Amino acid sequence: MSTVKRRVVIIGGGTGGAMLANRLPRDEFEVMVIDKQPYNYFWPWLLYIAFRGSRKPIKREIRSLLKPWVNFIQSGVRFINLQDRYVELENGRRLTYDYVVIATGATVDYSRVPGLDKVTEMFGNYHSTEENAWKVWQTLNNMKEGTLAIILAPGAYRCPPSPLEGTFLAEEFFRRRGLRDRVRIVFATFYPRPYPAEPMNELIEPLLKERDIEYITFYTLDHIDPEKRVAYSMEGEELKFDAAIVIPPHVGVDIKYMPEDVLDSDRFVQADKFTNRVKGFDDAFVIGDASALPVAKTGVTAHLQAGVVARILQGEDARNTGRTNCPFDVGYGLGTFVISDYNNPTIKYPINRVNHLFKVAFAATYWDMILYPELWDPIFEAYFEATEPAKLRYLYR
Repeated sequence: MSTVKRRVVIIGGGTGGAMLANRLPRDEFEVMVIDKQPYNYFWPWLLYIAFRGSRKPIKREIRSLLKPWVNFIQSGVRFINLQDRYVELENGRRLTYDYVVIATGATVDYSRVPGLDKVTEMFGNYHSTEENAWKVWQTLNNMKEGTLAIILAPGAYRCPPSPLEGTFLAEEFFRRRGLRDRVRIVFATFYPRPYPAEPMNELIEPLLKERDIEYITFYTLDHIDPEKRVAYSMEGEELKFDAAIVIPPHVGVDIKYMPEDVLDSDRFVQADKFTNRVKGFDDAFVIGDASALPVAKTGVTAHLQAGVVARILQGEDARNTGRTNCPFDVGYGLGTFVISDYNNPTIKYPINRVNHLFKVAFAATYWDMILYPELWDPIFEAYFEATEPAKLRYLYR
């Protein structure tokens, strides 16, 4: 007997969307992935373009990363009607579904900080585009003395360790160029400590002091004067700089929803933190950076959520644990991981060379991991099980 396949529309061909599509059995589902552009980007590598001048390609065509039976439409989406179960493309075409998965990611919003657009144009950043990451590299190479400010703007942003990763790699850059005594590096954050989670901060704050990196906490960026080269905080502080790299606020992409109240004030989609079901709907899910869930906006998060949603769609009782596993490069070939879940705070995971090598190895396997989940899932499941926060918390205190 033949069975009617259920139609799953996945909006977004990034990490989470592509991973989910390739995990759904072809004999049970008709899967369609929609994305407004043809490429899947490995966004974490913007860090190494910006601070190492890496020329490693960071994008591949989405079509090449999907199983042959997964359909792909290159188009923007302008309307997601959760009540009437259809998605409207930018050309007006409507696609009905049995299940919809929102994996649209996040985008930057420069308008939230007056002057930020001009500062980005001048010095770049490493949270938006390749072009802006190359501007950072150019900024570093042009700088022979003065103050480099790396500022975390208030709001959501991708990859919790990334602001400090850039800070540490900038320090390494100038030290290796013999300019460290002439370049002052200042890291400014709205959090009460350099790294927001205290166990990890116990490792990071001493390292900042050891490398003579200044830091300012409770610094809520309000606006920037690009001409005077001064960044002003809501608390009344003025940070003068010769060059500034600002981690911009991230928001959800501009798509209309029905009902509108599934979005929070930053346009992220509200959902159940255990199942990723969109608030009020059993047939709609959100994964990755697009969600308003209290988890890190990282590729690992999208990876794990995609696995949970894939199992739910196949009838399993799967649930998220809130697991994070963010690689954290502190320069000089050293690294750690930010590991936690809903029930366990961040682990004070040691800094060493092996952890940095793990990050590099992960980057090397990224594309294969998306396309061949049947090969890589058992490996990652074993890794995640071996590094469960509940186990590690007794080893690293």
